[in-house]
Amino acid sequence: MKIFFSKRLTAALFLIAIPSFGQESLPEKIQTYFQSIQREFPTEKSYLHLDKRTYTLGEDVWFSAYLLAGSNQIPSPLSRTLYVDIFDGEGLLLEQRKIRIENGLGAGDFKIPRFGKTGTYQIKAYTAWMRNFGEAYFLSSSFVVVDGAAGSFLPKVDFKEISATAGQVKYQVEIEAVSTSGNPLSNQTLELRALAGETQLHKQSLSLNTQGQASFSFSIPEMVNPSQSLELTYFENGDYPVTQTIRLPYALKLADIQFLPEGGHLVIGKKSNVAFRAIDPDGTPVDIRGEIEGQGFSSRFGGMGKLEFTPTKADNAANITNPKTGETRSVSLPKADSRGLVVQVVNNPSASFVTVFVQGEYEPNSLLLVSQTRGVINYMIQGVLANGVWGIRIPRENLITGINHITILSSDGKPLLERLIFVQKDDFLKLELTSSSPINPRGKIGLDLSSLFQNQPMEGSFSMAVTDADQVSDESDAFGSIFSSLLLTSDLRGKIHQPGHYFKNQEAETLELLDLVMLTHGWRRFSWDDVMAGKLPEIKNFIERGITIEGQVKEKTETKKGLGGGKVNAVLGDGVEIVSSEFGPNGRFIFAELDYQDSVTVTITAVDNRVKTFVYVSIIEPDAVFSKIEGEYPHQIVWPEGLAATFAERNLLQQMKDDQNILDLEGVTVEAKTIEREDEEIRKMYGTGDVTINPDKIPGTIAFTNVFQLIQGRVSGVQVFVSGLAVSVRIRGVGSANAGTDPLYLLDNAPVDAETLLQINPRDVSSIDVFKDPARAAIFGAQGANGVIAVYTKTGAGMNYKSVGGTLVTKYGGYASPREFYSPKYDVKTAENAITDSRATIYWNPSIKTDAAGKAKLEFYNTDVAKRQLIIVEGMDAEGRLGRVVKVIE
Repeated sequence: MKIFFSKRLTAALFLIAIPSFGQESLPEKIQTYFQSIQREFPTEKSYLHLDKRTYTLGEDVWFSAYLLAGSNQIPSPLSRTLYVDIFDGEGLLLEQRKIRIENGLGAGDFKIPRFGKTGTYQIKAYTAWMRNFGEAYFLSSSFVVVDGAAGSFLPKVDFKEISATAGQVKYQVEIEAVSTSGNPLSNQTLELRALAGETQLHKQSLSLNTQGQASFSFSIPEMVNPSQSLELTYFENGDYPVTQTIRLPYALKLADIQFLPEGGHLVIGKKSNVAFRAIDPDGTPVDIRGEIEGQGFSSRFGGMGKLEFTPTKADNAANITNPKTGETRSVSLPKADSRGLVVQVVNNPSASFVTVFVQGEYEPNSLLLVSQTRGVINYMIQGVLANGVWGIRIPRENLITGINHITILSSDGKPLLERLIFVQKDDFLKLELTSSSPINPRGKIGLDLSSLFQNQPMEGSFSMAVTDADQVSDESDAFGSIFSSLLLTSDLRGKIHQPGHYFKNQEAETLELLDLVMLTHGWRRFSWDDVMAGKLPEIKNFIERGITIEGQVKEKTETKKGLGGGKVNAVLGDGVEIVSSEFGPNGRFIFAELDYQDSVTVTITAVDNRVKTFVYVSIIEPDAVFSKIEGEYPHQIVWPEGLAATFAERNLLQQMKDDQNILDLEGVTVEAKTIEREDEEIRKMYGTGDVTINPDKIPGTIAFTNVFQLIQGRVSGVQVFVSGLAVSVRIRGVGSANAGTDPLYLLDNAPVDAETLLQINPRDVSSIDVFKDPARAAIFGAQGANGVIAVYTKTGAGMNYKSVGGTLVTKYGGYASPREFYSPKYDVKTAENAITDSRATIYWNPSIKTDAAGKAKLEFYNTDVAKRQLIIVEGMDAEGRLGRVVKVIE
């Protein structure tokens, strides 16, 4: 695969004396390696533009996908399948979407469960090709979900004091709990749990006073937990739990505090810039202050800071204080060498050169500087120290936008110094938005979008989100943008605090903070040991150009001769597509580059050359990359007043729109499903429940690990709690004070316990019925007093999922079918648009194309309530040049 080549070879490369015969020189070896990486292993990056970053339960999340490839980051001609995994506030996988990518672009959506969990939802987006290079190449993003109807319990928690002694971390806490109206939860009782993932660290009850306040303390084991949280539960009306979860801070003793000299080394008697970074085990920055040898310092932003330091001895330490909690600790600096090298890099955006000063002593006195961005070498030069100094000027015109790595190597290829800098060239698209339309209730809005590159019109592909500025704010600082994602966070390991903050402007303060990120994040995509050894990445996952189905053919009755190999055919749906493949004696087969949407019936027929159709056929289900990740939790419960105020109206509009879609769907498919539905109903001896869940209609169930994930957040009044092998389900509106809390569980009509249901593979489930109404549950007698969860497996009713006579009929998920954004037209009054329109997202368009003149016109109608509109446009052109504009019109 030889696709990407560097667009430029710098003049510096030709200044190096490279022998024309004999052993390959160090510069030649480095250049050859990086060229091989560019040609054979181009990396991919993805970015998702969401319509907003804060939602209420039941809302739709709309996103546009951008996939770029190679060091020059052009729209990817490689993968056509992007996996988008969505995780709830506790890190549990909710859904997986397969997004069809065409010319580096795609679009999708996701419905937040109406009765799901709140908190910080996380997103992982990746291609199969990315998996070869590790999870650091995946997109990690997030958004916040609140319950617009949960204003009855809004706690504010203040950790007044934290101390760590004798293996325990003690917290002194004050809490105040109110409702949305500001009324205190007087004399109420709360249940409190401290958690590390699913592990309970502490549990207690807490009584509030008449002001809804309480002071208390508790302790947990002193451990480096990847995440930890404080769960607070208030029982509304005395019986129904309303839970809020916040992040549980760590003791300063557990924080990762690093002092990082510029270039990586301290040398006695040599002045160095020393950056520092303090983060908790979950990646959250910690503000600190302290002193080294009488020199004070404090963090500036994101737990980062910098000071100048000239060591006079080998061992040095910093005395650190957390100004909020008063905790203290001592942290050792890297050992200072008696001899060695230090570096200082001057990256002045207005200068024509990036200047590098190397100082110190090193033998042999033969050094090589390599400057590269994303594997594109832009400058390489050999040199020596003269009077202990070597100065290099890298022409800025050679550099490309992004993170540039400067490495000083010894003559045998050992990295001695390394420094990251961020380079910003004038290569962004300039986007402009204009509108002359007044903002009136239900008024038509016209927008003109123009895209320019260096003052010349430029065609491009963009996505646009228009939201009610009184309900939604621009949260780009906290969650990032197309710039921060594709130019910053995708090239660094770990969490970057408020990544969008570094791209809000080009002022000196912002650039200094961005340079702190460069000084404190030294990760690179390759190892210099691998470069010297010529070791290339190992490829286990190939580029997916469509949906891939893998399977296995086995003899019906095993014989000594085994399979002889043969042909296998697949029919997708009702003959929409017919594909053929072959299998060898090992029975493995693959259908690649399929292109279909949603879950379709797949009929696979295999004929072996020896045993003919006396074979079994099975599908090899791909393993989920993630089923659960560490949860992210807010520092405090944030209540978006504007968004919450319109929750009831927006929820009603959403339900009416969804119900109409359901009616239309049933009207189209009722004939085709009649026999299957009748067979299913015959199996259900107790009838159907108040709610029936069909797993085939839930995208991404391939990654679910238990049946309770199919229920979680999808049924009103039903709360599901899973912790390891422990399961608790509460159904609101049933049960009595003496009846306990667990519902009756049925598996194919037979009573079982929750642990048995946990062992059922979600892929084997045909449907789940939930009985909530006491009248419906009466047929189960006293056993059904707390409601009933009835699970039915695929056993032959309806679809045949077993292989018979060399034929397998099954279902296999294709690309997610993107829905059309609901954008009502108010030029004509109809019954459908009579309801009050208070939508937070007024307009969403994931696929806007500017023409050869760089122009695009858009029209939509305002809601009933929006007085100001927040517009965010992001995108790129055919060369991968990025553009973004944010504007508020009123």
